[in-house]
Amino acid sequence: MLVDGKAELSERMVQLISELAERANVNVFHRWALMRHWHVHNNISFERMLDPTDPDRLHQSDASTLRLSRGLCDTIIKAADTAPAST
Repeated sequence: MLVDGKAELSERMVQLISELAERANVNVFHRWALMRHWHVHNNISFERMLDPTDPDRLHQSDASTLRLSRGLCDTIIKAADTAPAST
């Protein structure tokens, strides 16, 4: 899904998921966009993001999973910090 030849289809899939989530009034963590950002803006290769033992090239490496987990954690903390206080 990350390779450039499939980027357009992946972006379309992500767009459809986002539209459905908006209609259902649920939040979406944009994992694909984050990983694409790493590749495009941080020059992190696909090889580094992918599990070297996965012949289908669909699973993330441990380092990529850790980095993604940190990004999700940061997003949750930021949302909690900006959420209105409940009474």
